[in-house]
Amino acid sequence: MKQIETIRVDRRLEDGAQLTLLHTISGIVSSGLSLEKMLGELVGLVVGLTGCDACLVYLLDKPAGEIVLCASQLPHETEIGNIRLKVGEGVTGWVAKHQSVVALSTHASSDPRFKSFSSLVEDTYESLVSVPLVTGGEVIGVINVHHKNVRSHSAEEIALLGYVAEQMGGAIARARLMLESRSASRKVEILAAVGDTITTEGYLDRILQTVCEMVAQMFEAPLCSIMVLDEARQELTVKAARCSVPECLNMMPVAVGDSPVGRVIRERQAVVIEDIAAQKPELHPELASRTGLATLLSVPLMASQSVIGALNIYVRERKAFTEEETRFARAVAGQAALALENTRLMSETLQMKRTLEARKIVERAKGILQSRDGLSEEEAYLHLRGESRRLRKPMRNLAEAIILAEELHRKSRPAKLKAAVDEGWAD
Repeated sequence: MKQIETIRVDRRLEDGAQLTLLHTISGIVSSGLSLEKMLGELVGLVVGLTGCDACLVYLLDKPAGEIVLCASQLPHETEIGNIRLKVGEGVTGWVAKHQSVVALSTHASSDPRFKSFSSLVEDTYESLVSVPLVTGGEVIGVINVHHKNVRSHSAEEIALLGYVAEQMGGAIARARLMLESRSASRKVEILAAVGDTITTEGYLDRILQTVCEMVAQMFEAPLCSIMVLDEARQELTVKAARCSVPECLNMMPVAVGDSPVGRVIRERQAVVIEDIAAQKPELHPELASRTGLATLLSVPLMASQSVIGALNIYVRERKAFTEEETRFARAVAGQAALALENTRLMSETLQMKRTLEARKIVERAKGILQSRDGLSEEEAYLHLRGESRRLRKPMRNLAEAIILAEELHRKSRPAKLKAAVDEGWAD
């Protein structure tokens, strides 16, 4: 079948035209362009070859089992990356599932497989050719070619599109793999940086703020926050945040039972809210409206099998976070939880040390009272406690005052004795 298609391509592109096409494809393949620019070149090539009124390129999001709009001839800034179809859904999803061409010469939208998007004017056009992008026997995407008017697609035209898709498939797959590798490398760098921050920084607030900054940069998120759970009150409080709106740092605590983030605490697992505005009740709706937030990924902060808070990542476009992105967020949340838990343990250790020191000081003061005033141990303790309440001072402070007075008295005793001796000799 591929030999027949190649022959048809040869007949359609005679002499210099064939060489020009091969040279153009070869130039794109070997150019080392970014994935975005390569897709743009592919759209331009298809438009030039077919004279179509619109060309859309979809790529497969394998973990999600979806086909995603990634490039178009017409401007679709808000739709790129956001229009998704399940594999098998719509004509595009059908082509991805079956790796077969679909050619509809008229009334394309009336095909029972067709799924229309109101934001895509291309879906109102008369004719459609949908061709799979395949490399190594696996589909990686779909090219859709639209014409406004009725068009009978010849076998040569379909074969030409198939040839271009076949030649470009490998290049796109390589460019995408490089992009994913760079993204993975960047994630590893961020995790390493977070780990270094936790081990070198001495201040919890600075650590958590650094985590928010790094995660926001990675996800291009206008808002990233770390909320800590007050278990007694069942409230979540913002501990650190990276946000373009200063008010986000002064948000009031949120009840666990009244917020989408509360689901993370209750269910102890990551939660994705694809449409924040549709949530009832919303999480700080006034903030969401001011920053134009659309989707939330919230993952729990786990410490010793307990949920101690949540890492929240907000993006402006409706987005289906991939499993890889969720795993990365969990890893960062684990680092943040470690910083919080280490700080708690250090605080408890310091408090225990202070308590032990206070007991030693009180015991020493009791001994002084027992020796100086002839009191029993219980009487000395009751005296200290009574004076502490009367003066409204901590018992430790009162004990330190007694110890200091005793030390001053001991130091002044030799001087008084010498003065008395000197005075006796003078007499």
